[in-house]
Amino acid sequence: MLQVDELLPQGALQSEVVLHVRRHLRRIIRSGEPSAAQALAMLFGFARAEGKAPEWMAAAEAPEPLLAGAEVAARLRGASNGVVALGHDDAHLTECHAWLLDRKEEDEAFQRIIATDLATLLELSKARDLATAQGQDDQGKPRPLPILIQGDTGVGKELLARGIHVLWARKKGVPKAPFEVMHVAGMTDELINDELFGHVEGAYTGAKADRLGRIEAANHGTLLIDEVGDLPPAAQLRLLRFLQTQKMSRVGENRERHVDARILAATWHDLEQLVNQGRFRRDLFHRLRFGSSLVLPPLVKREGFFRDVVPQVLESRGHKAKPLLTRSARDALAQYPWPGNLRELVGVLEEALSLADGGTLRVEHLPAHLQRQYLSLPLHERASGFLADEVEGQKLTEAHATWRVEQVARSMNADAPPAAKPELVRLAEFLSSLNDPAPEHQQAIQGVQELVQLDQEHRRQLAQEKAWANLARHDLPGVVVRALQAAETAAHERAEALQHRQRDLEPQVMQQLEHHPWVKLLGEVRSLPIFQQMDDEKMSKFVLFVISAIQSAMPAAIDKIREELSKGSFFQRMREQIGKAMKENLRDSESDVETEEPVIDESNSPPRKKPSALTPDEWLELTKRYATQAEAQRETGYDPKTIARYLERYGIPNPWTKALPS
Repeated sequence: MLQVDELLPQGALQSEVVLHVRRHLRRIIRSGEPSAAQALAMLFGFARAEGKAPEWMAAAEAPEPLLAGAEVAARLRGASNGVVALGHDDAHLTECHAWLLDRKEEDEAFQRIIATDLATLLELSKARDLATAQGQDDQGKPRPLPILIQGDTGVGKELLARGIHVLWARKKGVPKAPFEVMHVAGMTDELINDELFGHVEGAYTGAKADRLGRIEAANHGTLLIDEVGDLPPAAQLRLLRFLQTQKMSRVGENRERHVDARILAATWHDLEQLVNQGRFRRDLFHRLRFGSSLVLPPLVKREGFFRDVVPQVLESRGHKAKPLLTRSARDALAQYPWPGNLRELVGVLEEALSLADGGTLRVEHLPAHLQRQYLSLPLHERASGFLADEVEGQKLTEAHATWRVEQVARSMNADAPPAAKPELVRLAEFLSSLNDPAPEHQQAIQGVQELVQLDQEHRRQLAQEKAWANLARHDLPGVVVRALQAAETAAHERAEALQHRQRDLEPQVMQQLEHHPWVKLLGEVRSLPIFQQMDDEKMSKFVLFVISAIQSAMPAAIDKIREELSKGSFFQRMREQIGKAMKENLRDSESDVETEEPVIDESNSPPRKKPSALTPDEWLELTKRYATQAEAQRETGYDPKTIARYLERYGIPNPWTKALPS
């Protein structure tokens, strides 16, 4: 038996879209609508058009259409593991996108709302569902749900509210039901109360007659409270009371009036944050949101908006130039952050159209602040527009397109070169910082620096190759695409040539560095336990600091250190020499202790010293002063072994050693 799995795509938005569309497809299949077969095919990840095939038609009419559809999908896909997944891949997401767009366009109430991106289309589809959804009041009677619409200023919240009102009024059978809008922002607390609920004659000074509030004016219709987050506490409480009971009182009266008005609320505020700050009632927030709210994304987050929607806006205002706008103008619009969203965009386009005088809309027709922000970018970051724009009255030629690609390449090359391998850069900096005039050291610097430059240029060419390939995939004229492909090939060939040069040079430089004294010192320091936890950059700087300090104090010491480094392991030899000296000192100390005798004050005897305190010259004088070793021992107090050891240490012949027989 086949098992159906409801696999979902990657990404929260994509998963939400798929789940939303699945719900509608299942409803269409269950209700047996004429499009049920197409819905069944789409549910299992096939195009809606494929649902017109006889096998899908038969499956849609089966007693269990979902199981029948799974069998059709398994046959078409060749599923062998007994599991059939519902649609969830990129092709299915594309089909869902088209379905949401069709749903928006099929009703005139939403046709005026400009949207093509997945996120906004999803919100519009949810709005259609909520527009006619009903809940119950406190007496159990059906009533339309209040809806909270959130989004930045200018995203089209009021237009969406009008669309919801139209759908609801149509279902209610009163297409001419009133639609009232109350803009809260900028009003005083007293004025908000009066505007929302009205007043009776004599309610306050100046109230000379009864006044209808916005809620009563919207009776049997809809009231949109714009910027509901700015309502003062008293108005929030009275609005909550109305949402609970559908009853309200005018300012200054004691009786309640029943009003059949649907409340829609809009705000750019984060109401949850206002609730947490104690500035908005939590119970009112949940009443307005009820279960969920609609969130219209800002312009800059609407994928494909400037590619798909801006032309629609221009055409809706009678613009007929071919092309409607240049690629650069479109890119400049897309690069701007649009804090005023759709409202600001429409104003900018209307101004630009008046300056274009019926011709193609170009960058020079846009407001100065948009021009400056776009033109401040380097040429290669504006490449798609620069490459695609046609000069008025001319067509791009092969030579012109190639010339433009060369200008973009120059702009790329003007940027700082890409970073080379970090270990190469550190080594080059280390060697260059050493003040060592030795020819082999200068040759090592030159070799490493050449490797760094080769690596940087190789990376630059790889980046350009990738950039040309990416640009060639854009919607650009064929003549430009061919020029980009030629540039991509040239960059690839240069990158390969540079890589070959690197491979040839690197072994030579590495072999040279293998015997370089300072590189050997760096390697030895790195191997010391104390530096194991230090990163290479800090360790290199530490070694440089020590060498510089030594060189400043004792300039000649650098030559001596280089000489010692060339003989082998510097630290190993240093440890051996220190160990040897320590052993000799230990033996001297032990010998001095063993041979120490009381000093006899004899006027004709020289003062006694420890054997380690005598200089080589004093030891030589001692051999000349005494005819026999016994005499030297008696006068100095040193035993024969100590005398022999020190004479041997300083390379002085021992005159008292008997010659060996031949």
